[in-house]
Order: sequence, then structure tokens, then C-alpha cells
Amino acid sequence: MHTSPQMLDYEPRSANSRTILGHPAGLFLLFLVEMWERFSYYGMRALLVLYLVTSATATNPGRGWSKEAASGLYGWYTGLAYLLPVLGGFIADKLIGTHRSMVVGSLIISLGHIALAVSGMGGMGHTDAGMSIFFFGLALIVIGTGHFKPTVSVMVGQLYSLDDPRRDGAFTIFYMGINLGAFICAFVCGTLGEVVGWHWGFGSAAVGMLLGLACYLIGKPRLLPGIGSPPAGKPNYAPLFLIGAVLVSAAVALLYHAHFFAKLGAVYAKFTSTSLAAMLLPAIIMGFVVLWSIWFIAKQAHDDRGPVACILIFIIFNAFFWIAFEQAGTSLNLFASEMTNRHVGRWEMPATWFQSVNPLLIIALAPPFAAIWSFLGRRGLNPSQPMKIALALIFLGVGYVFMVFGALGTTPTHRASMIWLLATYALHTVGELCISPTGLSFVTRASPVRYVSFLMGVWFLSSTAANFLGGLVAGQIEKIEQGQMHLPWYRWFKLGGQADFFLLFVISSIGAGLVILVLTPVLKKMLHGRE
Repeated sequence: MHTSPQMLDYEPRSANSRTILGHPAGLFLLFLVEMWERFSYYGMRALLVLYLVTSATATNPGRGWSKEAASGLYGWYTGLAYLLPVLGGFIADKLIGTHRSMVVGSLIISLGHIALAVSGMGGMGHTDAGMSIFFFGLALIVIGTGHFKPTVSVMVGQLYSLDDPRRDGAFTIFYMGINLGAFICAFVCGTLGEVVGWHWGFGSAAVGMLLGLACYLIGKPRLLPGIGSPPAGKPNYAPLFLIGAVLVSAAVALLYHAHFFAKLGAVYAKFTSTSLAAMLLPAIIMGFVVLWSIWFIAKQAHDDRGPVACILIFIIFNAFFWIAFEQAGTSLNLFASEMTNRHVGRWEMPATWFQSVNPLLIIALAPPFAAIWSFLGRRGLNPSQPMKIALALIFLGVGYVFMVFGALGTTPTHRASMIWLLATYALHTVGELCISPTGLSFVTRASPVRYVSFLMGVWFLSSTAANFLGGLVAGQIEKIEQGQMHLPWYRWFKLGGQADFFLLFVISSIGAGLVILVLTPVLKKMLHGRE
């Protein structure tokens, strides 16, 4: 599970002197808050696509959306959840402080999950009005996440001086909280959603968020005095942001109810109906990114140009990684639900439980990986950052090899073994450990001092693009499965069914990994030893 943008360097303020395991007790309070927020976010994430695609006439009725529409909404939702923390961090720094931002974000997220639960009450689970309330809830969660995500990690940093040797260990403990919340959510939110009713699952996520907020408000005065205070002399703007979130979310719901987004999509579809027009917008965006990158690199000091260029190149490959990795919430989630034999004896395991494999393995494997990098580093054998990115992409691609074999000949009546998904998630987790924590560390080391926070933000913006694009790609699974969309290698061979779709990620991930592997000697020279 990757995290969101955070300011990196903060001087500590006064905090309670009580310690646990050698760390300030406030760290463990923040651990609990983050755990419950991730519980709510990943609980919602596990259910979203499954709820949308489930037939409206099923025993546990959903919305009967197409996979393309559901995956597209998922992409927008997760992409914006990684984009808005950039704005939320600015608001916290300049206006309301991290404490108030966390409280506001928690309340907004809780209101969002409550709205999702309410949207399925009575007959609303089958009406446009109910779906409009559902969009209201989604918008609230996205805005609330924007306020919440930049705050907790910053407050962890405020507990330690910049040269405190405990800082790295503190963030490791904090990272465990993220993954613990992501691990347990499927067993609660996922089970309630799939077995009892989708909106019970959405509502349980609100309970988790409110538990985290309650823990924080009770423990903050004793364990985190002076931490997260607003800028001096600023009035309390927090209620305005709470009201603003409700108003903006209501506007989104009204636009959906008026079919604005459907009309906008139809206009875009008409505009891109020809291949030339379909290429125009991506070409313009790509051209802008290339020109801006050249300008930004050129304005750096001579010794900084190579490292900055490397960071921007790595950001492209980082996006490649997360586009494929984030299929966990869309195509892989749907494969677990529709194409996987989940029976253990007479009991059928909920599909959402597969979402807990990755965080469980992160918790188990992160300490050994950290020890391995340290062991290799002491002996001068630590792989360079481009090598680690190459390994991550190759592990990711090899993970999808298992999905290709698992999907061969698989149908809803002839289902695949659970072993294929488990093997895929295991290799994807190894890939994540090669790219996510090491990438964050690399950006802080290689960036020019005055641009370190900015480049960290750009690094995380690549996750925004990856989530959005990952949703769009996942939406093509039915077209590829049915042969309506022809992939470049179809002229030589075609596997059939969803195997062709997963082969796309085998080729793109391993191909990208081999490209950066070939470029590694050049990139190492460009880094000028900033490893």
C-alpha cells in the first residue's frame, strides 16, 4: 500500500515525554488514527467495483453497471483521492494546521461513508436519487481524504528532530498501521458488504473512521500537546472547509442527477470517435509534460540536472508500475468474484478477502526487506535505484504470468483455483517493496534541497495518473475478452478470454523493466553518485 504526499522536514514541537518501545506515546496514537482511516478507505475500495457491477436483481442487489463504467468511476475516485492531498497539505500548512485538518478530514470522510450507507436504504438502492446520494458520499470521501492524508505523517515527523535516529523506525511503525488497517478492513467491510448487504459494508467503514477520530480526540491533549497547531494568528477556518466540502459534494451529486457527467462522456466519446481525434488529447498532454520537463531540468544547477532528469524518468516508470498494480481493485477483484473458485469445503470465501493478501505480506516482508537493503548497503552491494525499479516491474509482470495461466479456459462455471491470485499478489507485493519505500527514500536523497518537497509531490502525482489510467485500462477487459479490441500481438497469437487482458500487463511491465534495466548504466552516470 503506497502512501500520500507529505512534507518531509519539520522541527518537533512540545510533546508528552512518555515513551513506548523507545518512541513517544503519541506515535502509537497516530498509528491508531491512520489504521482506522485506512480501514475505511480500503474497505470502501474493495467494495466499490463489485457493488457497481452486481446485477440489480441479484440476492444482494448492486447497480448493474458495465465493467467499463464501474472501472472508470473507480479510476476517477482513487485518482482524485491521491490528487487532493496536494491541495489539502497546502491548506493545512498555511491556514488551519494539521490538527484541525485531520479532524475536518475525519468528519468529512465519516459523513461520506454514512451517505453511501443511506443511499441503499429502502428503495433508494434501485433509484437515480439513491445513486445521486452515492455520488454525494464518494465526493465527500475524496475531499475528506484530501484533508486527512497529508496530516498524520507530518505529525509523526513533528515528534522528532531532523537528526533523531528514531525517525526511520517511527515511519516504519507508522507504515505498519497503514497496512494493518488495510488488512483487517476486508474481513469486516468486505464480509458485511458481500454477505449482509453492500451498504452495511459502506456503513461499517464510517464506524472505523469515527473510532479513529474518537481515539485521537481523547488522546491528543495528553499525548500530542502542541503538535499540529495552526499557523500563528490565523482564525479558525476549519468549519468553513467542512461546510465547503458538503456544498461541493452536493453540487457533484446534483450534476450527476442531471446526467451532466453522462452527457460530458458522450461528447468526449463523439470527439474521440476517430483514431486521429483519440490520439490528439494524449498527444497534447504528453507534449506539455515533455516541454515542462525539459524546462525544469534546464533551470537546475549543472550538477543537479542529471539527478533531476533521473527522478522524472523514474516517475514515468513508477506510473507504469501502479497502473498494473492497481488492477487489484478492479480487474483482479472482479476475477476473484466471478472467475475464482473460493469454496473451502461448503463455505465460500468472500472475494474481498483477497484484498488483504497484499497488506498482510507487506507487514510480514517489510522488515526483512529493510534488513536486506541495509545488509547489502554495508557491503557496497545495494542495487541502484534504477535496478530496484527494474526488479519491481519484472516481479509485477511475472506475477501477471500466473494470472494468464489462471485465466486460460476459465469461465464463471469453470473457475480458477485461488492459488493463481495468491501467487500474483505475493509477487506484486515483492515488487511494491522494491519500488515504493525505496523510491520515496531516493527522491529525498537525489533531489536538490529546494525542490525536494515539490518533486515528492510530483512523484505522488504519478499515482494519481496511474489510478485514473488503471481504471480506464480495466474498463477494456470485456472488449478484449470478447475480441472487440485487438491488441498488437493478436496477429501472431491469441490466448482467448481474460488471459489476453492479463497478458497485456505481462508484456508492458516486463518490457518497461527491461528498458530501464538497459538504461541503468547511463542513469547511474547521470546521478553523479547521489544514491
